[in-house]
Amino acid sequence: MKSKKILIVDDNDLNRKLFENLLGQIYSFESAKNGREALTLAQSKAFDLILMDIQMPQMDGITAMKKIRMNPGHQCPIIAVTAFAEEDERSAFLSEGFDEFIIKPIRPREFLNTIQSVLQIKKENVIEETGENPSAILDKNILQQLFKYNSQATIKSVFEEFLNECSITEKFLENEQFDLALLENIHSLKGNSGTLGAQRIYQASQKVEEALRTNQMENWEELISTLKNEIKEFKGFLNLETIFEP
Repeated sequence: MKSKKILIVDDNDLNRKLFENLLGQIYSFESAKNGREALTLAQSKAFDLILMDIQMPQMDGITAMKKIRMNPGHQCPIIAVTAFAEEDERSAFLSEGFDEFIIKPIRPREFLNTIQSVLQIKKENVIEETGENPSAILDKNILQQLFKYNSQATIKSVFEEFLNECSITEKFLENEQFDLALLENIHSLKGNSGTLGAQRIYQASQKVEEALRTNQMENWEELISTLKNEIKEFKGFLNLETIFEP
């Protein structure tokens, strides 16, 4: 029987699925899509740990964490999960009231080690982490970690969802819809591509997101052209790849 129960809070469907599969082999869990749902669950059920995404609709992660902390009966550890922070910002999240924080894109080994550390559980045997390849269309080292903790069917399903997300991005760019909806899509694409090891898409989407956030559009055409090409190459690569064959 799984003795520890974790509440996973993230508005990104792909992230939630990965978290559920990574944690589900070791812990029991429930999931919420935003801070409001998380607050409702935390007020009615007991959890040993909460994974809290920061940027979410309806109620952000910091607000949800503080509301949960107001109830003295619900003082389990809460870990912030965010794509908007650097390692040197850890103290800022801890001062807000979080017990730890994890930066997206996650890496399965580091992710599970952090969970185990916060729960003060003896670490399970994990694969040795090898260096990442930032120039790879698909980083096989990252993929190896994903396969270590997820079934082939799960990883295949996650990649299919990611390809659908890529297609949505392509439509945004083709329609020249350069607004908040595009920014949200690019932010999600960046996080998911990094988590899955689609390194070139990650780098290209990171630059597009930065241009949108800072309104620095001098190289805009070049940036979106690069992102389009990287998505096209990634799709072509997966069509020839045999990693999901039984």
